[in-house]
Amino acid sequence: MREYVAIGLLATAITLGGCGKSEPEKEEPPMKVEDTVFGPLVSTPKKVQDDTDAAARKYRDRLNERLETDEGANKKDDPPQD
Repeated sequence: MREYVAIGLLATAITLGGCGKSEPEKEEPPMKVEDTVFGPLVSTPKKVQDDTDAAARKYRDRLNERLETDEGANKKDDPPQD
């Protein structure tokens, strides 16, 4: 009977000995959102904002050119002030 208890204790000790602390595995850094399936959802608003800003700049530049042209035409017709 003592032999069975000794074998059982030895088996338990060996089994529990393998459950000791080990160094944790290094985790991979998380993927960038752009590299996942959600990439288009993240990058699309930025592209839309850039396109909108470019269109606004183009419109503003054309408007400024037109204003300068119109104001320049009126200045030529004005009589000189003494």
